[in-house]
Amino acid sequence: MRKVALLTALIAAVFGFVSVAVAAVTADQTLKVTIKGKAGTKAKPTAVSLGVLTGTHGTGTTPDGTFGTKLAVIHFDKNLKFNNAKFPTCSADQVAKDASKCASGSKVGSGSADAKIEPAPGPLKANPTIVAYNGPSNQLFLKLIKGAADQVDSSGVIPAKLSKDSGKYGSKLTVTIPKNFYNNLGLRITLTRFLTNVKATYKKTSYVTSVGCTSKKYNFAGDFTFIDGAGATNVEKVKTTAKC
Repeated sequence: MRKVALLTALIAAVFGFVSVAVAAVTADQTLKVTIKGKAGTKAKPTAVSLGVLTGTHGTGTTPDGTFGTKLAVIHFDKNLKFNNAKFPTCSADQVAKDASKCASGSKVGSGSADAKIEPAPGPLKANPTIVAYNGPSNQLFLKLIKGAADQVDSSGVIPAKLSKDSGKYGSKLTVTIPKNFYNNLGLRITLTRFLTNVKATYKKTSYVTSVGCTSKKYNFAGDFTFIDGAGATNVEKVKTTAKC
């Protein structure tokens, strides 16, 4: 062991190796949730539409296009209920291959996104549209479709899954972002804006319903895991509210 240590010290002296701490991604993360529809009660739930808008902008040594988001967990107020089990579903393969053949009623939302890639060979930008499909086993599939003027192809499917939460949050949506959406062939991609609106009804049942209102507001939170070009990660947590 002593010989190994001496050899390591010698190599470091000859080649000038220096131990450098890797700085975490520095970014401003925002989360805005909009609810349209009146607050309901457990006895009389009311239909509401749900809009989730995230914004990610790099700062300091990690500008947009030098890092990405690999995981996002959105926490929803306990007074909002998802009725996804009562909706038809479509598989991830079918959504990716030909979503027009998905079951009627499985399309539950839409939206749009902005992405930025730089410094090389950019700056390149992409502005795909989003279509959300209800999947089996509490899954949700976000299909990204290349924008007409996009400089790069941002098509693909981002999977997400609904599960129970705790405290003032009743449900959470875990969005696992595939690598090609944050590091494609060595090019780092920052999804600077991501908007999804969910407003769907199937057989008189709304995808999202309100069953109450605490202190005249709904509570939301988000946990975002960033990753840089070297594979280092860190998590940014944000909270927000929306009026009932």
